[in-house]
Amino acid sequence: MLKRKITQQLIDWKTSSEKAMLVTGARQIGKSYAIREFAKQEYQTYVEINLYDNKAATKALLTASSMDDFLSRLSLFAQTDMIPGNTLIFIDEVQEAPDIMTMVKFLVQDGRFDYIFSGSMLGTEFKGVRSYPVGYVTKRTMRPMDFEEFCWAIGIREATLETIRQCCKNKSPIDEAVHDAMMRNFRTYLVVGGMPDAVNAFLNSNGDLSAVRRVQSDLNRQYRHDISQYAGSRTLQVREVFEQLPAQLTEGNGRFSVTAIGENARYSRNQKDFVWLSDAGVALKTDCVAEPKSPLKRGAQSPKFKLYQSDTGMLMARYPTTTAQAAYLDDRNPNLGAIYENFAAQELTAQRIPLYYYMSKKKGEVDFIADTQDDSVMPIEVKSGRSYMTHAAIDALLANPEYQLKQGIVVSRSNVLLQGNVLNLPLYALWCLADVAGLVAEDDEPDQPFTMLTQTV
Repeated sequence: MLKRKITQQLIDWKTSSEKAMLVTGARQIGKSYAIREFAKQEYQTYVEINLYDNKAATKALLTASSMDDFLSRLSLFAQTDMIPGNTLIFIDEVQEAPDIMTMVKFLVQDGRFDYIFSGSMLGTEFKGVRSYPVGYVTKRTMRPMDFEEFCWAIGIREATLETIRQCCKNKSPIDEAVHDAMMRNFRTYLVVGGMPDAVNAFLNSNGDLSAVRRVQSDLNRQYRHDISQYAGSRTLQVREVFEQLPAQLTEGNGRFSVTAIGENARYSRNQKDFVWLSDAGVALKTDCVAEPKSPLKRGAQSPKFKLYQSDTGMLMARYPTTTAQAAYLDDRNPNLGAIYENFAAQELTAQRIPLYYYMSKKKGEVDFIADTQDDSVMPIEVKSGRSYMTHAAIDALLANPEYQLKQGIVVSRSNVLLQGNVLNLPLYALWCLADVAGLVAEDDEPDQPFTMLTQTV
């Protein structure tokens, strides 16, 4: 069984919250499996209703006239007794019938059972719920497995990971043997990624990367199918954005050229196509900022952005096999900068760090930049090659007295090394960067009513 961070979040929710839980995320990232295993461990019994597979249950629950009627109808589809105080009600694929969420307030107030709702956000459009139960739902967004979770899966001891974290915080070198081994694990993760099916294929086949690639190619095909099925009138445009993503990352400076999806395309007309993929959990949109000042959101320039794929392994499967070979074998050719950046975007997103990059004609470009807890910003450069001691753009920002930046970070194949006011960290340490650098994470539970995403009919 793959250990996931969402499990501890669910345990914390069970012990400290009286709200229902809503877990969202893209398809095939392990939501249902993680919730199911949590239910088996933490409850005497649980009831699972999949609103995508069980249309009869969906219709019955949507037409319930009251909370008691809802529970009565639910019991008709339960495969076990519902024990008050020790039963979890798990309603999966809730995006198929989001108005079921209107009943949550009364279910929570009733208090006999605990409730988890889960939704796959791929292939969706915005649609408001008639009466979202503000104050009665805790929301968590689940992502593909990050590098730390991958390390758990391949048997890396948590004590080793904690040592790495402390070395990064203390700015002290990691043992060279550990560093070399973790760099090999990092390169493996570049190829395998964090989709549970791909990780299981890697583990069950004793490291057969061709088996992993077949799984990833199937997942990419599923995503294309879902785009075609659910994107409605924008199917062709959304599909073209998805198809262009790998090439756009490697061409030029990596900035997405909107005209790549059609010579008449414009950001103002196609913005929803990019938002669609981002909200669906398929792509990670990284906006450009022209000034390194907090809060970065205020200075974001929406028409200028990069678009990464949500899972680096799935992205790798869309490049030639030789690219995966080069990454795994640490070959200097071809240039793997886009893959390394995609990994960084995935790791920052897993830590709920909003994605921005900095670009200035005079000062150059910094791959990522993040708000810090001391109301400043942190420039972050990702280096795939061996010339990681050169970082002109970060140096220019740090030297500018107007910005008053204290430190920059370069992640590369280097061990932990403090170089003036630039901290070099190994690429595999990106999983703990938010903690090490004091970055500001987004609130996973917004104050405003959640905007449910629903299938287009």
